[in-house]
Amino acid sequence: MAVNALDRLRDLLAHFNLLRGADSALLKANNFDTKLNDMAHLLDELDGLRDTYFNLTSIDGALEMLLELLRAAHAERLYGDHLHCLMEPLRGKLYRALNEMEGII
Repeated sequence: MAVNALDRLRDLLAHFNLLRGADSALLKANNFDTKLNDMAHLLDELDGLRDTYFNLTSIDGALEMLLELLRAAHAERLYGDHLHCLMEPLRGKLYRALNEMEGII
């Protein structure tokens, strides 16, 4: 049983694929097989969102840890360049994830 939108779309495509090559004037006139190919390609692109999601969850975890460190060091003097070194890789990873999503959405 499909549980998320991508899995449900894959399930629908699998059912529609049963009609691939059907000897139906209506399906042929509407380029049904070509539309099935397009749908499969779009689903493959949407699958890229899974990797983006995992990248975003790792960024979320890193930011949560950084906030814990900052709370623990509330009485310590913090240097901007040290914080920059921590934040820059996260910003880069977030930027790449957003670009991946923009290419799909």
